[in-house]
Amino acid sequence: MDAEVTAALSVRDGVEFAVRHLVVLMGFVLGLAVDVSAVKHAMRLPAYARGLPLILLGVPLLALLVVNLLPLPPIAAGILLLMAVSPGVPSVAVAAYRQRGDLSLTVALSLTLSLAAIVCLPLSLRLLSDFFPAVFKAPTTVQLLERVMLPFLVPLAAGWALRAWRPMLARRLLHPMLWLFKVVFVVAILLLLFISGPRLRDVDGWMVLGMLVMTLGSALLGHVAGGPRPEDRTALALAAVFGNPSIALAVATATYQDLRLTPFLAVYLMLRTLALLPYLLWNKHHLRHGMPHPGRT
Repeated sequence: MDAEVTAALSVRDGVEFAVRHLVVLMGFVLGLAVDVSAVKHAMRLPAYARGLPLILLGVPLLALLVVNLLPLPPIAAGILLLMAVSPGVPSVAVAAYRQRGDLSLTVALSLTLSLAAIVCLPLSLRLLSDFFPAVFKAPTTVQLLERVMLPFLVPLAAGWALRAWRPMLARRLLHPMLWLFKVVFVVAILLLLFISGPRLRDVDGWMVLGMLVMTLGSALLGHVAGGPRPEDRTALALAAVFGNPSIALAVATATYQDLRLTPFLAVYLMLRTLALLPYLLWNKHHLRHGMPHPGRT
């Protein structure tokens, strides 16, 4: 038993290490790639004003609806709600870039939601703790700053500073940092496959249906809220789907449920990616014909 616990702790630490460093690398890459002025401009877009309440209120309400309508196991319902109330979407940047979403809008949302999590997350978890007291215990402000906000905000500021100070060096660093991000991303995917594999036998049809409805429903809400610009619709659709795994891991650690929740969280992340494929394929087909790539720098 001790060997199993030690192995589980090692895998959990590996997942947390990979996720945190993905956020660090993504923050630095975004700082190198996106100018501060473009982010400030994105904060004045109507899509930005619509996106914040959608992600902070609309997605959690959808999750509450799903877990109340479907007979989901408590662990699955808890993870759906946990990811729905975990704002901050730095991980969405790569998907937004590949799907021709507005990268500046994505950074603006990530920055604002990461800061908003300090206030909103404890309130959301306090409201939900009556339903899932073993899962929803808010981490301290220090834990949120140390494990979630600073790993994204500090590298983002560093990338912006380097871009302003040495723009040529920033351009040269961008592609190597992207490749480093891809390597860490592959490691994270392999760890997720390893940790989620044994738990796949516990996934039933209701769990798959709940994750499918939650993923596609969030994407639809974001797509509609994006307004007339295709790049805004894409950015908001992806931002609505992608909760922040770093926050979920911080919540799991705060409640001493990390060994129990991490495998199921890994299952959710893998199934969410598969559930999002229909939207990604449809969106890519819709944008294929001659549309310029917004946010490409």
